[in-house]
Amino acid sequence: MSVRTDDSPDRKLRRVTTDLEDGRSVDVEITGDPDNHARVDVRIEGGRRWVFGVNEDVAVPMFDLDADGYENRDGELPAWIEPLLRRLGLEGVDA
Repeated sequence: MSVRTDDSPDRKLRRVTTDLEDGRSVDVEITGDPDNHARVDVRIEGGRRWVFGVNEDVAVPMFDLDADGYENRDGELPAWIEPLLRRLGLEGVDA
């Protein structure tokens, strides 16, 4: 998995792009300050979207949306999400 970052100058918004092993591209947008990321938005290119709140460096799932913007009810996170969030500096996911 490769990671490319695009840090904005004000550090209020940070974007990371990652390529999954299956070739899909994932965009991660972190909104907040460097010490307390308020929100992490994970999107698969042309697919699902997951939104997490961050509480004491732990990602807390808030929304899981399909490609059309409808809430997904299965509650399962893909296996690649937690390692991705850990590489960004979070301690893990509070599922």
